[in-house]
Amino acid sequence: MATKKELRAQFKKTRLLLTKEEEDSLNNELLRQFQQFNWSKFTYIHIFFPIKHYREPNTVLLIDWLQSAYPQIQLVLSKSDMESLAMHHYAWEKGQLLELNEWGIEEPRSGKVVLSEQLDIVLLPLLAFDRMGNRVGYGKGFYDRFLSTCRPDCLKVGLSLFEPVNSIEDTNALDVPLDYCITPNTIWEFKGF
Repeated sequence: MATKKELRAQFKKTRLLLTKEEEDSLNNELLRQFQQFNWSKFTYIHIFFPIKHYREPNTVLLIDWLQSAYPQIQLVLSKSDMESLAMHHYAWEKGQLLELNEWGIEEPRSGKVVLSEQLDIVLLPLLAFDRMGNRVGYGKGFYDRFLSTCRPDCLKVGLSLFEPVNSIEDTNALDVPLDYCITPNTIWEFKGF
């Protein structure tokens, strides 16, 4: 067992130690697993662009594939409000202008508003996750607050370059667990927990 703080430090370091070849290979395998998920039943999918200097999973590969394989799906991106720690969601189309926020995340400036209640699935960034579906993010709580406003049937799907740890020691009642997590090796399912 490890704490969120310990796991944040460990997995940030592990990502940064990946060679370019290792990172590319993991991202290609993640895409292969991602393609195995049944996307056909979803209308609104919330996705994120990777923070490149943290070497997050390359969601650009996933976005390109989704837009090609399922052009009817509406992709949704968020803009973070650093003062209120809230997220505002916008429909996103390829070519739409994005800007970097203070954390290096590409976000829409504006656009057609999408309510969190409209979302069918949310793809989540994370640093680590455990075998019960608990996730470790960057510690600001943006996603936990956002997920608490989604419909109960909205799927929460993590994207990770690494497999789960056994257990996260300091989870709490405000943490929203994952339904699934896609890794380069498999798709973990937690809906039974």
